[in-house]
Amino acid sequence: MIKRIKIIMGVAAIIVVAAIAARMYTSGQYAMYIPSKHTTFRAEVTDHMSMLDRLDRLTIRKVSSADPNNDEDEVTITDPNEIRGMLKLLKDVELKKVRELHVSERNPHYYEWRVTINKEGRFTDRFGLTFYNEHSLSIYSEAKTRDNLKEYEITNEFSLNEMERLFEKLKEEQTRP
Repeated sequence: MIKRIKIIMGVAAIIVVAAIAARMYTSGQYAMYIPSKHTTFRAEVTDHMSMLDRLDRLTIRKVSSADPNNDEDEVTITDPNEIRGMLKLLKDVELKKVRELHVSERNPHYYEWRVTINKEGRFTDRFGLTFYNEHSLSIYSEAKTRDNLKEYEITNEFSLNEMERLFEKLKEEQTRP
């Protein structure tokens, strides 16, 4: 009889521990300890900036898939407010971390963004963003010593056509006298 009670108590304890662990996992309370494949652009890039950081430069390069070494299609923005406005376009982009990008829809061109941030006046930090199409993105962080290049699948609505329109507008503004 005592052996049966011990077995029942043991099974009940395991069920209680499993229920508590499942509740903590689903509530996100210990999300920092459990790696998730789902993230956002904000969490990967802009959340790493403090209030004292200053956006120095954003270079947007339109790269042709046929000729990736062509530097003619490049726009540089140095106004921090304008850079902040460009980054706000991406703040709601939801990402899913993948091991390898499967760029099935080949576009005739893709976009590279290089963001330079002055970290509290002491040093600079750089992020590189490569938008291959509406569904594929890679993020390079110069500050990380391990896993500095990560590849993501864009899981929500994202328009490369909007980026094309903004790029052409910025290019036109920079070529005006």
